Amino acid sequence: MSPFVVRWLALPPNLRGILWVALSGILFALLNVFTLIPAQHLNPYVMAFLRYFFGALILLPVVFRLGLYRSLHTNRLGLHVSRGAIHTVGMMLWFVALPLTSLAEITALGFTGPIFVTIGAALFLAEDVRLRRWIAVFVGFAGAMIIIRPGFGDIHLGVICILISTPIFSASNLMSKALARTDSANTIVIWQNIVIVICAAPVAVWFWQTPSGVDLLWFIAAGLAGTLGHLCQQRGYQLADITLLQPIGFLSLIYNTLLGYFLFFQQPDIWTFVGAAVIFSSALYISHREAVRRAKVKSAPTQPAP
Repeated sequence: MSPFVVRWLALPPNLRGILWVALSGILFALLNVFTLIPAQHLNPYVMAFLRYFFGALILLPVVFRLGLYRSLHTNRLGLHVSRGAIHTVGMMLWFVALPLTSLAEITALGFTGPIFVTIGAALFLAEDVRLRRWIAVFVGFAGAMIIIRPGFGDIHLGVICILISTPIFSASNLMSKALARTDSANTIVIWQNIVIVICAAPVAVWFWQTPSGVDLLWFIAAGLAGTLGHLCQQRGYQLADITLLQPIGFLSLIYNTLLGYFLFFQQPDIWTFVGAAVIFSSALYISHREAVRRAKVKSAPTQPAP
């Protein structure tokens, strides 16, 4: 074992989880860049299929190294399929929004994820959401309104698609965190790619546009960045609690803003950053309250069996 690996493994698990997720944010920012270029002329549904098709090809060396059984073996196939199916919907909406919205705006609106998780927990899981968390939800919603400024800015199709895709991705991330308790990061990402390619293929065939050779090179790069990003993210989820990792997502705004500015001359206005700060504060508080709730549940004494 190399000295670097020994030093890495000596780090606390939470710190390693944070570093894995921070690296995934950089890789996802590069994924945005690699896909934004062909997004200017290719159909978004074709792009969604190609991104995960090449991502699946990138995973073939992992499958060959582990073997087919170890790569695909799981006792939770239904959850993998469900996650892949809903992720496909969110991903297609995201590709529709990509050429219509700046990278900074996409990232900032994506911070509303924990807000949608809280609403979903109250509506569909009958969780007891207290007043302080509802206040945090409304504050986060206000942050989103600061970014899109209805009545002052244009609420275009890109913004609508991002706002719809964000709760879908939030549900997908929660499913992946649940899967990380029993399945390896490799298995989770391999099944994700398989299911999305199968789900996206019929839609891509219906709207098919033949990509150029240059487009294919961009999708190879996107498949590499996206697949490595998901692998890093899953390793982070296996090492640290998702509530601890929530603040690391704010770094994505910095990555995407800088790349959008220097590569595509996208200049987000000050309201994008103001709204992002408001949303992030709300999401951070919601994550903190969730961590407190879990700690209380774990510390509560168990009742003896009758």
